[in-house]
Amino acid sequence: MEYTRHTRARRRRRLGAIEREMLTELSAGDLFVGYLLSAGSIRRMYKVARDNAAYRYRRKQAMERLLEDNFVRRAGKRLSITSDGRNALGDIVRETHALLRTKRWDGKWRIVIFDIPERYRELRDKVRYALKKAGFAQLQQSVWIFPHECKELIQLIQKESQLSKYILYGVMERVEGERTFRKLFKLR
Repeated sequence: MEYTRHTRARRRRRLGAIEREMLTELSAGDLFVGYLLSAGSIRRMYKVARDNAAYRYRRKQAMERLLEDNFVRRAGKRLSITSDGRNALGDIVRETHALLRTKRWDGKWRIVIFDIPERYRELRDKVRYALKKAGFAQLQQSVWIFPHECKELIQLIQKESQLSKYILYGVMERVEGERTFRKLFKLR
């Protein structure tokens, strides 16, 4: 008799956080398996696999070009940027900064937004430094603004730092408080 009371009490016991999390993961796994067994998922899976393979191939080709041009050096399995690589990156930063003096403004603002996790703090600081050096102005915390096309610099920062999923680039026609930024960038 006592054994049955004990089992009933166990059945009524509330689930803890870990138990709930495990049950959620198991049910999500069931949903995932169901999706994989559906007809549309096979096509999507092949497309994702093809896209990933193409992206890996492009990255491999780019890395080979960087090694060939002596912008990067290989030491075993590790890669590091050379002084030539730093100079090339510096050249792009200087070219972007020179746009402020030489290029006529097209009336559009380039916005860079990043939300880089704390574990990449050193890379986040380097991104911030590159943006400042290129002439960007801080609009808000981790939101930077520039008046000229600078997609090449942003793509380079995203690819070289492998932080592309944390960095967004956009073009805006108007920004609140635009007069301040026009004055800062000496635009008409």
